[in-house]
Amino acid sequence: MRKSKIIVGITSQYPLGMHVDLQQQIYDLVHPVGAEKILLDATDIPKWKSDIDLEKESVREPTASKVTKYLSEKNKKRSEIISLLFQEIRLASKSPIEARSTAGHRLRIATDAYKGLQNENMNDATGHISGLLIDLEKTDAAADLATIGMAPLVQMLRTINTEFITLRDERLKSEASVGVTKGSVLRTRNDETANEVFRHIEAAYLSTTSDDDRKAIGELIDRINKALQYTKTSYRRSLAQKKASADRKKKPKDPKAPKQPKEPKKKRKESDPDIRLPENEPKKPGGEGEGKKPDDGKKPTPGSPGGGTGGGAGSGGGPEIHLPEE
Repeated sequence: MRKSKIIVGITSQYPLGMHVDLQQQIYDLVHPVGAEKILLDATDIPKWKSDIDLEKESVREPTASKVTKYLSEKNKKRSEIISLLFQEIRLASKSPIEARSTAGHRLRIATDAYKGLQNENMNDATGHISGLLIDLEKTDAAADLATIGMAPLVQMLRTINTEFITLRDERLKSEASVGVTKGSVLRTRNDETANEVFRHIEAAYLSTTSDDDRKAIGELIDRINKALQYTKTSYRRSLAQKKASADRKKKPKDPKAPKQPKEPKKKRKESDPDIRLPENEPKKPGGEGEGKKPDDGKKPTPGSPGGGTGGGAGSGGGPEIHLPEE
């Protein structure tokens, strides 16, 4: 029994650019082999190539959306310039300098017909801006613009408007070139064609009676599988990189360790004495009786602590200590 060789198959999950590149790689591998050797009709491979080329054209679909974004940016810039131009013309018409006010009045007459132009939608504004530029190109208006110093601003408006029109035309050409066939439709169609080609190649490998043809077809199968595996690995790697980048953005910064709260000061209780006595009274030098303070001349009251008649506590020459009364 002959051992079969299988092509793993193709998938449409890849991004449009990666998908059409894979289709082109496979076509480049299959095309040099004669159609009859892999059991295909003579028209099958050229038709496949035509659909691959159409898919390449469809890659420009996302470009059209980018152009739309640029158009919006250009239109916003045009509106800003027009607002500034009209404002400067009004200010010039009110200038105490006669030359400026005269030029400003004439320009205001010309531009009042375009009042509110900066607030119009893109399509309407484009034609009106072209008309405004034509009016400002006239000899008298050009001289007045130079008098009030607004000639560079008008030139800026002319440049932005030209860029806007160029981008708009590019978008129209791009949309027209793609036609009614969308990229997703072409992608599915080309995947179906490629998978049919794979089945014919596998059948040809088993059915051929030529060892040389079987070897060549077997090598073709190996190369196709390698191209499929390489694209699959690249796609998974790109997904992993995007995920890692997203995780880094979401990961919060390490929070700082909270400061340890200071120990609160011990509150004094009402029962605590006003005077704290030392736990061990220091010994008097020279024994008891030495270092005694001289008598201040006051006689102790009988019965009072330290008095001569009381032999109890408080005698012995110790210092008098008065505790606060409760």
